[in-house]
Amino acid sequence: MTTDSALVDILRRTRTLLIDFDGPICAVFAGYPATVVADELRRLIAAHGGSIPADTDGDEGPISILRRIGQTGPATLVRAVADALRDAEVKAVETAEPTSGADDLLRFAQAVGRRVAVVSNNSEEAVRRYLQQHGLSGYVEHISARYDGMDARHLKPSDHLIRRALDALGSTPAEAALVGDSTVDVAASRAAAVVAVIGYANKPGKRDSLAAAGVQAIIETTAEMAAALRVS
Repeated sequence: MTTDSALVDILRRTRTLLIDFDGPICAVFAGYPATVVADELRRLIAAHGGSIPADTDGDEGPISILRRIGQTGPATLVRAVADALRDAEVKAVETAEPTSGADDLLRFAQAVGRRVAVVSNNSEEAVRRYLQQHGLSGYVEHISARYDGMDARHLKPSDHLIRRALDALGSTPAEAALVGDSTVDVAASRAAAVVAVIGYANKPGKRDSLAAAGVQAIIETTAEMAAALRVS
C-alpha cells in the first residue's frame, strides 16, 4: 500500500486523533435507515404543531432535522426531537455496520501513543453503546458527542464538541488531527482552529467535496490511516 506523504506528515506532527463516528467508525443507520428515522422525526414535529425550516443544504437526514428545528422551534419541541433521535440512534447502533478496519485503527492508534476521542453529532449514549458492544471502549479516551440538554446550535459545524474533546484530553488544536467524512466536520475543525483535517471519502463524490473544503489529506479506507501511523 502506498502511503500518502501528506497523511504521514499530519500524523507525525499531531498526537491527538479526533474521529467522527458515523462513517469513520461505523455506518450508524445501516439496519435502521436514516430516511426512516427522519420521517419519524417529521411526524413527531407535525404532531406537536411544529414545522421545519427550509432545507438549504440538501441534507434531509435526522441530524439536519434536529439542527434546523433547533434554530426556530420552542424548547419543549426541540427537546422532544432530540430525545426521539437519541432513542433512535441507540436502537440503530444495534444493527450498525462496522467500518472495515476501524477497530484495528483504534487499537493501533492507542498502541503507538495517540490519544483518541470520538467527536460526533450522534448521541453520546449511542456512541458509548456501540463502543461497548464491539469491545472498543478501552481504545477511546473520550467521547464528545451530542448530550442530553445540549443546545442544537452546538452541533457541528459549531466547534463546541471539538473544543470539549480537546479540553477533556488536555490537548491543543495544533496537536490534534480530525478524521471526518463531511464538509460539516471540516467547518467545525476550522472553527476550532484544528487545521489538520483528514477527509474520509467513503462514498462517491466525497473526495471532490472534501478536497474543495480544504482538507489536508484524504483517505478512502481506515487501513490507509493505520499504514500511515506505522511510519509516522
